[in-house]
Amino acid sequence: MQFFYISKLKKYPDLKRIITIMRLTTFLLIVCSLNISATIYSQNTKLSLDIRNKSIKEVLFQIEDLSEFRFIYESEKINLNKKVSVRVKEQTVESILGNLFEKEGVKYEITENNLILITPETTSPALQESSQQKINITGVIVDELDEPVIGANVVEKGTTNGTTSDIDGNFSLTVSDNAVLQVSYVGYISQDIVVKGQTSMRVVLTEDTRTLDEVVIIGYGTTTRQNFTGSVSTVNVENSPAALSPTANLMNLLRGTVAGITVNSSGEAGASLAMQVRGQRSINGTSDPLFVVDGVIFSGTLDDLDVNSIESISVLKDASTLAAYGTRAANGVVMITSKKGKQGKPVINLNTSLAMTSPNFRPDMRDGKGYIELMNRRSGLAGDADPSWMGDLERANYEKGETTDWFDYITRTGLIQNYSLSFSGATENMNYYMSGGHWNQKGNYYGDNFQRNTFSARISTNINQYIEIGANVNLAYNNSDGIRPSFGAAITMTPWGEPELSNGNMRKFTNGTETTMVNPLWNTFNGVDRELVGSTQVLGGFVNIKIPKVDGLTYKVTGSYTGRSSTTRQFTHETNFPEMSLGEDGYTTEVFNSHLIDANGAITTNSIKSWIMDNILNYTRVINNNHYFNATLVYTRDEQIRDNTRMTGSDFRGVGNTTLGFYGLTNADVQKIELIGDNFSDSRIALGNNRFANSRIANIGYLGRLNYSYDNKYHLNLSVRRDGASVFGQDKKWGTFPSVGVAWTMTRESFMQNIKPIDDLKLKVSWGKNGNQALSPYRTLTPVAMGRGGNQVYYFGNQVAYGQQISALGNPMLGWEETTSLNYGFEIDILKQRLHMDLNIYNSDTREQIFNRVVPPMGSGLSRQDATMGQVNNKGVEISVNGMPVRNKDFMWNAGLIFTLNRNKLVDLYGDGQDDIANSLFIGKSLGAIYGYVWDGIVQEGEENYVSNMVSTPGDAQYADLNGDGELRDADDRKILGYNKENFRLSMTNTFSYKNFDLYIMLNGTFGGNGYGMATNNLAYLTQHNYFYYNSLDFPFWTPENKSEKYPKWSYQDNRFTALQSYSFVRLQDVNLSYTLPNTVLNKWGISGLKLYLSGTNLFFYAPHWVGSDPEIRNYAAAQLPRTFTLGLNLKF
Repeated sequence: MQFFYISKLKKYPDLKRIITIMRLTTFLLIVCSLNISATIYSQNTKLSLDIRNKSIKEVLFQIEDLSEFRFIYESEKINLNKKVSVRVKEQTVESILGNLFEKEGVKYEITENNLILITPETTSPALQESSQQKINITGVIVDELDEPVIGANVVEKGTTNGTTSDIDGNFSLTVSDNAVLQVSYVGYISQDIVVKGQTSMRVVLTEDTRTLDEVVIIGYGTTTRQNFTGSVSTVNVENSPAALSPTANLMNLLRGTVAGITVNSSGEAGASLAMQVRGQRSINGTSDPLFVVDGVIFSGTLDDLDVNSIESISVLKDASTLAAYGTRAANGVVMITSKKGKQGKPVINLNTSLAMTSPNFRPDMRDGKGYIELMNRRSGLAGDADPSWMGDLERANYEKGETTDWFDYITRTGLIQNYSLSFSGATENMNYYMSGGHWNQKGNYYGDNFQRNTFSARISTNINQYIEIGANVNLAYNNSDGIRPSFGAAITMTPWGEPELSNGNMRKFTNGTETTMVNPLWNTFNGVDRELVGSTQVLGGFVNIKIPKVDGLTYKVTGSYTGRSSTTRQFTHETNFPEMSLGEDGYTTEVFNSHLIDANGAITTNSIKSWIMDNILNYTRVINNNHYFNATLVYTRDEQIRDNTRMTGSDFRGVGNTTLGFYGLTNADVQKIELIGDNFSDSRIALGNNRFANSRIANIGYLGRLNYSYDNKYHLNLSVRRDGASVFGQDKKWGTFPSVGVAWTMTRESFMQNIKPIDDLKLKVSWGKNGNQALSPYRTLTPVAMGRGGNQVYYFGNQVAYGQQISALGNPMLGWEETTSLNYGFEIDILKQRLHMDLNIYNSDTREQIFNRVVPPMGSGLSRQDATMGQVNNKGVEISVNGMPVRNKDFMWNAGLIFTLNRNKLVDLYGDGQDDIANSLFIGKSLGAIYGYVWDGIVQEGEENYVSNMVSTPGDAQYADLNGDGELRDADDRKILGYNKENFRLSMTNTFSYKNFDLYIMLNGTFGGNGYGMATNNLAYLTQHNYFYYNSLDFPFWTPENKSEKYPKWSYQDNRFTALQSYSFVRLQDVNLSYTLPNTVLNKWGISGLKLYLSGTNLFFYAPHWVGSDPEIRNYAAAQLPRTFTLGLNLKF
C-alpha cells in the first residue's frame, strides 16, 4: 500500500481531504487488527533537530525526511502554522512531539506502521480560557551576553496562547492581567514570570550548561563534549573579550586562554608568530602545529586570516584526537571555524577600531654624564676626568651640553587602523557569509609598516533533501615596506653624537669619524628601498550527500587549492655609500655618482601551490536507545609545489642613475638570475652556479575511526591511520598511527545521583601514535654539484674543465619521527554548573629524531649527514578552571584560570649514552640546557689568586672551583646552570558585567626559566676596539669605591661570564571595557546592535630578575612589544 505524504499535498485541498480519510480508515484497521499502541521503531529511533522560528508543519516535514514516520491529521482542526524553535540531540519522537504539542490542545498516537495520528483534544485549553481582562505585553529576550535570543517560546502558562521572539529578540503577546509567562529556549533555563500588571519586560535567559550538548570539532567530523575522550581547548572568538584587542594574527587570541600552548612574541608590525603545543618534542625539527580551517588542512599562514571572520578556534592536544591527521599531528592541531550566516533577515556587521601604540619597554642606558664616566674608566682615566678621548664632533656637543636620545630618535607613536565589514544570512536551504577586511599598521619604529587586505566568502545550499553543496574563497594581500632601524645601534650609540648635518641631511657616522657609530636610521631613510609583498588565494568546495534509504549514512568530498606567493624587493642606491672622511661638504652629486658601481638590488620570489582532496564516508546509528555508533572512513591526498627565484643587478654606471630602483634591475651592467632553495637551508642542492629551485611533496592517507557510546555513560574511540609521504626513503615512506580513547561519565551512575555538589563528572584516558614529516623533500638523496658550484676544477694546459662533486650526504633510511602519547584526566562541573574544571596529565615519547650529526669523513670529505636517532620525553599537567562566583539580575562575574606545566627530557641521543656538550644536549636532562661556570660573586682586593691558573684582578667575575683542585678547567668545573624553558605558566581572566557594561582583565605570567642576559653580557663589558665606544646599561658596576658583588668592573671581558638571569614575569595582558547600547534605543535608529569598546594591551609587566629587554622578547637589539590602546565599535544592521 502506498501513502501520499502530507509534504506533497500543499495544493489540491479536496484531494488532500479524501486521501486523509483513506489514510485514517487504513490506520484504524491496522490498529484494530494488531492491537498495538506503540512500536519498537519509535522507541529505538532517535532524532536530532536544530530548527529556528519555523511552523509546526515544517517541523513535521523534517521529521518525515529524517525517519520513516508519516503524519496524518486534519489541518482544518489543528493549527500547525504556529512558529516554534526546536533544538534537540538524539531524542525519541515521543519526546519531541510531547514538547512540541504541550498545551496545544492536541493528542497523537503512533501505530505499528510508524504512522502518527494527530487529533484535537475533546476540550481544548484554549476554549476554557476565562473572560478575564486582557493586557498587551511587549518585551525583549536576550542571553547573558546581551545578544538577542531568536525564536524563544513565550507562552501564557496553562493556555495555548503564545508566540516566539523575532530576529531582534522582541515579542508581543496579549494575556490575562494575572497571567504567568513561561519563557523557554532549548539550551537555556526556562523562566516563569508573573505579569502583575507589567506591560513591558526584559528577559535574560541563562545557558543551561548541563543540558546543552556542546559540539566538539575533531578531525573530519564532530562529536559531543559528552562523548569526547580526548583533550581539546576551544576559544569562542566571536564572543571573546580578548578579540576586542587588535591583532593581525589569530595566535595572539590563544595566549593565556588555552592551556598547554606557548606563543612567541614580536614587536614588529605584522610579524608572523610561532606556536608550540605541549612543549618541544623534536631536537632540531619543527614544532609548529597543523592548522585546519573549516575541516580542510590549511597551507597558508594565519596572517592571511581576518580575526573578525573567525567564529572559534579549537586546539587538539591528545594523541587519540590527533591520530586522525597521522603524519602531521605530532605537534598538535589547531582547528579554525569560520563564521557562517544565521537564519533570519540578512545581517550587515561593521567592526572598526583605531589603536595607538608605543614600546612597552625602553632600556635604561647611560646619559651623557654617565657615558663620559664609562668611557673614562675604559680609557684608564678617573671617572670625572676630562674626556680627552672625544672627537671634535662629540667635544663640540659636550661643550654645548647637547645630547641625543637615540631610542627616542628611532621610535614614533604607532597607529593601527582596522576595518571589517561582513554580510551574512541563511534561509531554510541556503547559508552565506561574505566579509572584507583592511588592516593598516604603522609600527613603533620608523620603517616598520604593514598593510593587509582580506576577502572571504562562504556559501552552501541544499540541492534537495539528500545533496548539499558549498564553496569558499579566501583571498589575502599584504605589504610590508621600509627598512627597520638598527635597534642595537640605537641603544649603544654615544649620547654626545649627532644624527644630522647642519644642512639637514642625515649624518652617517654619528660621532664624526668612528665607523662603528653608524646612524641607526641610515638605511631607513638614505638610499635603501625595500618592500615585501605577499598574496594568498584559497579556493575550496564540498559536496555532502545523504545516502537514500540508509539513515545516518553520508558521503562528503572536499577539495581545496591554495596559491601563495611572496616577493621581496630591495635596492641600495648610490646615496647610501658616502665616504666617512668627506664631511658636510663632500656629499655632492659627483661623489654619489662615483658609487654607482656599488649600487645593487635584488628581487626574490617564492611561490607555493598546493591542493588537497578529502573523501569522507560517515555512518551514525542508534540502537535500542542506548547504543550509539559513529563510523568514519577517510581517503585523502595532497600535493605541494615550491618554486623560488632570485634576480640581482649591480653596477649602474652604464645607465648613469638608479631612479627606477629595484624596477630597473635590467639596466644594471651586471645581472644574475639564481634559483634558490626552499626554507630548509640544509636541503639546498648546487646546480652549477645555481641552487635547487623546484621542490614537490606528495602525501596520501587512509583513516578508519569508530566512536561508540553506551547509555551516554561509557564511551570508546578507536582509530587507525595509514600515511605515505614522498619526503622519506624508499622503504620508509609509509607509517601507521593507531589510537584508542575511553571515557566514563560517572554522574550517570545511580550511586552518584545523591552527591549534590557534583553536577557532571567524566573520567578519560587516551593513547595514540602520531608522526612528524616536517622534512624537506630531498634529504634522502645525495646531490651532485656541477660546474663552478662544485669547486672541482681540472686544468689541461690552457683549458679549464669543471667536474662533478658530491655536495651533501643523503640518507635513504630517513623515516618517520614518531610520537607515542598517553593522556588521562577528568572534567567536572560542581555547584549547579557554577564551577567547571578540566584537568589533563600527559606523557609522550618522540623517537627516531631527525637531525644532522657528525659522521666519519668519506671520500667526498663530507662529515655530516641527516640521521634518525634519539628520543625525547615530554610530560606535563594542564588545568583549566572557569567559574561564576557572582550572578544576579544586574551583575555577573566570570573568572578563569589556566595552568600549564611541561617537562621534557632527552632520553637518548646517538645511541652511545654520550652527551653532546658542544650543542648543550645532555642525556637525562631537559632540552635547552645552559652549561657553564658557576658564578661566585666578584673578585675583591686580596682575592686575586682564588685559583692558581687564572690571572684575576679586583672587579673581575669569580667562579666556583667545583672539584676543589685550585684551578678552573672546562671539563671539571662547568655544570648545567639552568634551562631556557619556564617551569610553568599561569594566566587569570576576570569578566565583570554590570547591566550593559563589561570589563575584562587578563593577567599572564611565566615562572622560572633562565637565559643569557644579553643586555649585561654584551653591552656592559665590551672593551675591544670594535665596541670601545658602545654605551651600556646604567648599572652600578664595580669600582674601587663601589665594591659590587653583582656587576663586574667596566673593563671586564672574560667570555665565561654569562650573566644568567630569570625569565620570570607577570604581565597585565589585556584590559577591555565595553558598553552595549540597549535595544530600546537602537530600535528607533533601525540598528540591531551597537557595542563601543576601549581596550589596552601589554599595559605593564613585572620582571624583577630580567633586565635589558621585555622578558618575552629576550633581546635588547630587537623590537620590543607594543603597548596598545584601542577605541572601537561593532555595529549591526
